[in-house]
Amino acid sequence: MYDHHVGGVDMARACAQQCEVEPEKQLAQGMVEAQQSEMQLMTDLLKERGAARRK
Repeated sequence: MYDHHVGGVDMARACAQQCEVEPEKQLAQGMVEAQQSEMQLMTDLLKERGAARRK
């Protein structure tokens, strides 16, 4: 799932940077922030269990 989120962040970030429609730009930025938060949660959950994400 982590890698899936990385791809989502990349796509949403590109939209947030290039989009000219403000509501779409804001939505994309919100997606970036949400995906990054979920990535941190996944990392923390793994760490609590003595594990790490695959590289």
